[in-house]
Amino acid sequence: MPTVYVASKARHFAWWRALRAAGVPIVGSWIDWSGNSDGAEPTSDAWSRHWYRCVDEAAAADICLFVSNTGETACGALLEAGAALAAGKQVFVVSPDEWTFAHHPRARTFPTLEAAITAIMARQAGEAGREKQKPPRCLGWAASIFRMHG
Repeated sequence: MPTVYVASKARHFAWWRALRAAGVPIVGSWIDWSGNSDGAEPTSDAWSRHWYRCVDEAAAADICLFVSNTGETACGALLEAGAALAAGKQVFVVSPDEWTFAHHPRARTFPTLEAAITAIMARQAGEAGREKQKPPRCLGWAASIFRMHG
């Protein structure tokens, strides 16, 4: 199952919790981090540990979902999207703004969040379907021939 790291403004954490609860394979400790939701100001050390985790988690996920809405400044989300691209992962871009990194070969743009989530869920369903399929018998036979004559 592909994992999805969301790169967005922290104030949208409730969206991502709701989608995760609905079955979208969202990962990312920032969504549940108290520094983003309880009004307390984290210490410098807490911010350091937080950003270390965010960059690592963005790079480890299969897809980074970059969401920047009208009027938002995408600061940390840009770092997370860059970490994902640097790690060879896909970035799904949802934004009314033009982002030049969206032209990267591993980036895809979507007009809406709904369209991006639909693509993520279709990918999840496709991978689950492939896991259930057994290779045709002829592939096993062909592999044995290659082993014997390899």
